[in-house]
Amino acid sequence: ANGRSVTRSPIGWTSRCSNQPTPVSLSRSQHGTVGLGTRAASGADGSSVETTTDTKKTTADTTDTPPHGATNVRVRVLRGELEIPRICSLCAAVFKEVAVPMPEGTEDPLLLRIGDFLESRYETAMVKDLSSVITKNMREKQRSKNQWHQEFGRIKARATARELQALQRTRTSVDSLTIEQLTEMRIRISDEIEIALEENARDLSPEEKKRQRTRQWIQLQADGTVAGGVATGLVSVSDGKKKFLKISDATKKETGDDARPCEPRELIASATLQVCVPDAAFPPPFPSNKPYRSYLANMAVAPEARRSGVASKVIQYAERLTKLWGFTEMWLHVNIDNAGAFALYKKLGYEIVSTDPLWYLDRRYLMVKK
Repeated sequence: ANGRSVTRSPIGWTSRCSNQPTPVSLSRSQHGTVGLGTRAASGADGSSVETTTDTKKTTADTTDTPPHGATNVRVRVLRGELEIPRICSLCAAVFKEVAVPMPEGTEDPLLLRIGDFLESRYETAMVKDLSSVITKNMREKQRSKNQWHQEFGRIKARATARELQALQRTRTSVDSLTIEQLTEMRIRISDEIEIALEENARDLSPEEKKRQRTRQWIQLQADGTVAGGVATGLVSVSDGKKKFLKISDATKKETGDDARPCEPRELIASATLQVCVPDAAFPPPFPSNKPYRSYLANMAVAPEARRSGVASKVIQYAERLTKLWGFTEMWLHVNIDNAGAFALYKKLGYEIVSTDPLWYLDRRYLMVKK
């Protein structure tokens, strides 16, 4: 895992790592283009474009009709596998916007049908691959956590057994110990466990280091309230406007004697925080002597929720997790031709470290914040 990237989001808030699926773009996106099929997308200037196979309708969000954006945004960590399909659908809807670019205004029926077919194949492959990767990473992380808990339990059992053996040698019963003596025993056990864990951390085997990096993988997601809801925009879905991202149905929140309906929350963004080598000279399986770093990848924001600070909240949440992991900096990629995302990262304190070589199809900046 070295953080190499070949696919980008229309707003640039996405990057690819080696342990994430990397669907190859079918062609390079050009500035000022939109994809084919049924979709709702936002341009770099905040405009909204809706394209269908039968009718072309373009509506610019000017100062008279500003985008709705998202409110009551909440960033959280993915805990179960039930929400994986929603995350995969969101990523497919965002990443496909540059997978099959087409000049705006194209009305050739044959060209539109070909575009819909290619988009449908891209969506299906993206959902399948990303779902497989997220599920695999979550299960490996849970397996690694279980192994760590088992090791911790063995260390604790050994420390407790030694204390009990000391009591047996003095023919002292645990029931006869005072509260102060029990507290001292607990402190000794805790100190012994801490010393044992520090020794194990210094002498980690390659397999144990791999398990540790497996635990340092988190799938972030943000949900909130969006006026009008979040549509799928997927060609492969029979109803392109189906609200597949809904987190919860409308409920009633009681405040005293009053009861008022709550607006439904919907999935509006996702990102992956992991440990890899984003600045490696060559992709895997080539070895690298660079250290492992905290890296943010696969940043995707629903078109209806953009320009409302959602990406900033997800990034700041990831930065806090990075500090908890013991890292002093977080790395990410952004495409060179994405001025909006680049300006956001600069505003948040990220600096350019390097640039992709000239032979890369979508060249990117590698950025870091210390």
